Amino acid sequence: MKLHRNIALGIIFGLERTLVEKHPATNVIKKLLKSNSSWGSRDRRYIAMAFYDIIRRKRFFHALSGFENQDINLWNLLGSWMVINDFTLPKWVEFNNLNIEEIKTKAPILMQDRKYKNSIPDWLDQMAVEAFGLEVWEKEIASLNTPSNLVVRVNTLKTSVKKLKDILEKKYNINTSTVPNTPHALIFQKNQSLQSIKEYREGWFEVQDVNSQKICPWLKPESSKYYIDACAGAGGKSLHLADLTKDNAKIMALDIYPAKLDELRKRCYRNKIESVQTANVDDDEILKIIEPNADGVLIDAPCSGLGVLKRNPDTKWRMTPKRLTAILETQERILQTYAPMVKRGGYLVYATCSILPQENRLQIDKFLNSALGSQFEFEKEHTYFSYLTGFDGFYCARLIKKM
Repeated sequence: MKLHRNIALGIIFGLERTLVEKHPATNVIKKLLKSNSSWGSRDRRYIAMAFYDIIRRKRFFHALSGFENQDINLWNLLGSWMVINDFTLPKWVEFNNLNIEEIKTKAPILMQDRKYKNSIPDWLDQMAVEAFGLEVWEKEIASLNTPSNLVVRVNTLKTSVKKLKDILEKKYNINTSTVPNTPHALIFQKNQSLQSIKEYREGWFEVQDVNSQKICPWLKPESSKYYIDACAGAGGKSLHLADLTKDNAKIMALDIYPAKLDELRKRCYRNKIESVQTANVDDDEILKIIEPNADGVLIDAPCSGLGVLKRNPDTKWRMTPKRLTAILETQERILQTYAPMVKRGGYLVYATCSILPQENRLQIDKFLNSALGSQFEFEKEHTYFSYLTGFDGFYCARLIKKM
């Protein structure tokens, strides 16, 4: 197979924006493909495939090139990827320092080493082995290093799972499957853009991973009650909560980023949801006017994101021990800020898209040992491991405020 130079240049541009300039990969690839309308569908497929595979396996390809101890060379990464995937390596000056036979010889040797096979930074590998043991960690990182499926949550305020499944198949020739114990989820047989699907544009369904859909039910949501989504972001869980309460609860979606709340309001309009209110809480004074007697508070806390490497593989290269320490401090502060908003007998649900104990049970234990935490009782927790479920890694815990 051959890779034309304009396609190679597109891949290199994307890698530079992601691996060097540290922009999120999902944003980079969307802008890259959108800005080059001359690329055909086959070109786009190769660009996206190479882009994500090189990011996901960066350490492996870097070592294959023979220059692992030097600064990263994006052309070396691309060239190594091309050799491993049976593309003809062009006689371009950028590939002059690559030895094809050496790459092919080294590949099976490196694949015997977990840190190269699954491309893991040393610090993360050591931390995870200590946390889970070698056997569990090898299974988990192997699962997290496989691309994610496209999963959607059906908006039952507008349609049913069966009706949407039938429409997708008959109208668009799109095959989907249901998920046991996740009643509103559909898995697409193939990943694809959804913008051409009228029902998506009209809010019949939203993209949301299976394990993400398992979080809101921990609040035991009921109509006519009051809930706070403390770190709402663009509001995927706020929308789910509205669906579970038949759009008949009071839901306050809070975040510090106005752009994310703007996106949530657009999604509410598209979904015809009226029960969600938003508030930008970048000013602490705003918190003082929010009713503090919620039946349930969801803290979907900012985290390392190491549970969602399937869809965001660049996270493992942007995360560092220093950044993780800062995240842990933020999580602790958020718990102390929003826990007082739970009324007596109400639920505090803490969730992350991480599997690391430092961000999860250890964070909960630290909260429970604080003065504020003494007002709560720990009820239960669960870690949704990717290797056991096939989906993103999540953690969830539920606390009850004492009467």
